[in-house]
Amino acid sequence: MSTKEILNLVLLVSPIFLIQLGMAVYALVDLKRRAKTRGPRWAWALGLIVTALGVPSGIIVSGVYLAWGRHAEA
Repeated sequence: MSTKEILNLVLLVSPIFLIQLGMAVYALVDLKRRAKTRGPRWAWALGLIVTALGVPSGIIVSGVYLAWGRHAEA
């Protein structure tokens, strides 16, 4: 691969990586602020941290937490 091809690949992948990192950080901050979640808080924190840099697993875990896990049953 030439340097130009590598640069194009980095420019293509970097927005996806930044979105994933932003979702993980937002989910961890939200997890810290919430008193109750669906499921154990330690498991959500572990899953979010372990998958924070992995695409697509990090996007999936962050999305599941934000869509389902943070809504504690009243």
